Amino acid sequence: MVKLKVMLFVVPIIAIVAIIVVIVPSCSSRGELCLFGTVKSTFNDYKNAYWQSVDNKKSKASKLDIKKCSQEAENARIVLINIFTQLCTDGHISQEYLPDAVWIQHNYIENYYFGKSTEKLTGTTEQILTKFLAYDDNDNFPSVDRLNKACARYIPKDGILYHYPEIGPDIPFYTNYYFEQCMIKNNFESIAPVTTKTYCKGIGW
Repeated sequence: MVKLKVMLFVVPIIAIVAIIVVIVPSCSSRGELCLFGTVKSTFNDYKNAYWQSVDNKKSKASKLDIKKCSQEAENARIVLINIFTQLCTDGHISQEYLPDAVWIQHNYIENYYFGKSTEKLTGTTEQILTKFLAYDDNDNFPSVDRLNKACARYIPKDGILYHYPEIGPDIPFYTNYYFEQCMIKNNFESIAPVTTKTYCKGIGW
């Protein structure tokens, strides 16, 4: 009789434990309880990307390598601003900066910013850089008002530089592009770690 009572007590406990094991929800990577289980997703973590030598896969770029290209990119940013300043003051690019302007045209504007099929790439280097300065999806060539507002970011008015939203190129994008090209030129490649995270399943999954 005692053995029977023990068995009657133990069996429900085992059953309860088994049910708990089955229905206890799993957790997502963020610690959320997932009643219907989880699903895994693998992606490249570009936020934590790093530069690695093309020749030696175990060698990361040194601080000196990063600093060198960062300085070159900063110099390129200043050159671009000087080109815009010249376009805004007299509509021409000096012989000093013309080689840089041609590089920007063929590398950044054609290959990265406008794309080769657009009508905005027609004309001289000065005309194309002017279009880039006051870029607008609806204009093949910027209006006088739009160009004046774009130039206000580089030419002071009463000692003030004016910023008009969505008018004028975003210099940091160009700086980042130049930095990346510098690292590639120095035989480095950007590596984004592969990360796996779990997310909660929905009812329909």
